[in-house]
Amino acid sequence: MVTGTSECFLCKEKKPLKASHIIPKFVGKWLKDTSATGYLRETKNADRRQQDITKLPLLCNDCEQLFSKSEKLFAEKIFKPFQDGEKRFDYNIWLIYFVISVQWRIITTQKDTAKEIPDFLLSHLDTASAIWREFLLGNSNNVGSYAHHMFFLDTIATVGDNLTLPDKPNMYLLRSIDSTIASNGKDTLFVYTKLPGIIIVSHIYPNNMRGWDKTKIVKRGTIKIPQVCAVKGFGEFLNHRIEESRNYTISENQITKINEEVRKNEKRLLNSKSIEAMIADEELKQFKNRL
Repeated sequence: MVTGTSECFLCKEKKPLKASHIIPKFVGKWLKDTSATGYLRETKNADRRQQDITKLPLLCNDCEQLFSKSEKLFAEKIFKPFQDGEKRFDYNIWLIYFVISVQWRIITTQKDTAKEIPDFLLSHLDTASAIWREFLLGNSNNVGSYAHHMFFLDTIATVGDNLTLPDKPNMYLLRSIDSTIASNGKDTLFVYTKLPGIIIVSHIYPNNMRGWDKTKIVKRGTIKIPQVCAVKGFGEFLNHRIEESRNYTISENQITKINEEVRKNEKRLLNSKSIEAMIADEELKQFKNRL
């Protein structure tokens, strides 16, 4: 769908803009195809069932096409194989292009709302965005010195008695999408995107942090599971994102509609990824109650 003529955020030319997906379209399609109802519900608008994930007038058609190749490769070589149980993924330059294309979109669409971030950190964000824009356009091979990490998630089945987890972490980790420009308001800034089962973090300032192992994405290589994320403070950040997702509730009317949809196709429910995550969360709750 074309939304009107304006300046494209990537090429800066005045052209008809398309309604661009911020999180790539294939993610929404997979969530819908593997859901219990066949519909999507975004966290911040839980009362509205949808056929697609958020789109905004961002890119012209030519720039949309620049992103499409790496999105297709990521979907076919990493995202879908991972969802089917694969644990090793070979890649080359297309993966860093995909990661940067997603993180650039997050910066472009969320920077104006990041009011708690001090100006000196925002200046680093502007620098990263400018470098990445030139790379995405094919004008430069420079991606900057920023470290990008991809961390694959698994079902949480147990938890130690010294670790606190919010309710229903598996629904967030395995069945939701999320993104933000994250900062401690002092000396740390990174871009965070969570796809179903996959976390992508791009460090802006500092340009990397200790605690990642077997997660770093470079211009070519292999990424495989198991991995380690022991970055100081990241667990608390993740808990906060899970808690934030719980703040958006569904009305009784919409719950009734969901139940009606489920009853129409109980086979779909039993074979859905949604029910797997729901069962995992219920089993985790019972485990925590026994501690």
